[in-house]
Parts: sequence; structure tokens; C-alpha cells
Amino acid sequence: MPAPPFLGDRPLFLSSTTHLATIGDDIVVLDARTNAYYCLPAAAAAVRVEEAGVAFDDCDLAEQFAQAGLLTDRPPPPNPSPTPLPSQDLGLRTAERVRLGDLALILAAWLTMFVSYHPVAFDRLVRRGRDEGQAQGPSEPTQEVKRLVAAFERVLPWLPFQGVCLYRAFLLRRILLWRGHRARWVFGVHTWPFQAHCWLQIGEVVLDDAADRLASFSPIMEV
Repeated sequence: MPAPPFLGDRPLFLSSTTHLATIGDDIVVLDARTNAYYCLPAAAAAVRVEEAGVAFDDCDLAEQFAQAGLLTDRPPPPNPSPTPLPSQDLGLRTAERVRLGDLALILAAWLTMFVSYHPVAFDRLVRRGRDEGQAQGPSEPTQEVKRLVAAFERVLPWLPFQGVCLYRAFLLRRILLWRGHRARWVFGVHTWPFQAHCWLQIGEVVLDDAADRLASFSPIMEV
């Protein structure tokens, strides 16, 4: 049985910015400090994350984790129950008309992106997301959430700098938070070929993607 590595007489754990997903025989590691992903083929049997520490079968692999700054001697806080992959989505919900108040909200949130997103490093975005939305949200989206998402989808094509999924999820999450709605920001990966993606989710309902498209992803981090 593999034993956890030790620093002196203390076991080592994944750092607070290190996240790991096991996909079949492979492991994907996310270093949220730098938004760097590492795919380790056929390494699932060599690494095991336990309450007592990170257990390695391969000493060289343990040394690589340590040198990359992925390990710490501080035990992590208890993890909440992981979010399951979404089983439902909102479908193609594009508002025929956008309320003036919703439009003003979307534009105001978009303007803040020039300060709160564009110049901000990935690890700070994640920390800010945790600070903004740590409380547990509802088990399913309300009618107002569905309306806001539909309005967002209608306005989005007209916004410059739409960016990738990270940008869109951050912006939509901020819009929802400003109206008092919390959504989990989920990051997922799949291999062969490798791809990283993120989306917003309330309960088992994805807000900004299709549930069928996400079926091939494994969650690696949630905010």
C-alpha cells in the first residue's frame, strides 16, 4: 500500500490551489496559481488523495509534485460534497425582449470586467469567485434566473470582448450575484484529446451550456 510522503514527521497534502481529477487510468492536475493543467497518463494507480495525506507509489512522481509546489504540510479544510455533472440544461432560452433593468444590469456588469477580469490573474479570479459566492445556493434555478440567463444570451453577441468560457461564466455569475442568485462555477476536463472547460450550475442544471455536451467532462474544481 502506498504511503504518504512526509516532510520531517509531517504528512504532505495537495496545496489549496492544486486540484486533481482521475479519468480512467489517467490523472489531470490543475495548478490554479498559474492556470496550468498537467495530464499524467496511466498515473491513477500511483497517486491517491486521502485524509491522511497524498499517497504516492512512485517516488519520482512525488518529487515532481513537490518541486512544482503542488504539495503542502497544511491539511486542507473539509471539502463540500462534489457537484455532480449536470443532468439538465435550460435549452435554447433566448429572450424575445430584454427588460430595460436587465439590460442595464448586464451592461454594468460587463463594464466592471475591465477592472475585475481583464487585468486580473487566474488565481485572483478564483479567489474573488470564492469570496463572492461561498454560501450554498438553491437546488434548482428560479424563474428569475432563467429569465436573466435568457436575457444574457440575447445580449451577449452584441458585447465586445466576449472571450472564452471563463470570461462568459465569470460575467454571468456576477450578473446573477448582483440579483442575489448563487451558482456554482464548475471547471471540468477530459482527455484524448485534452480539453478544459468551465460552466455555471445550480443543482444538476447547467445554465450556460448543454448537459449532453458536458457528459464527457470530469469536474476538477468548483468555486
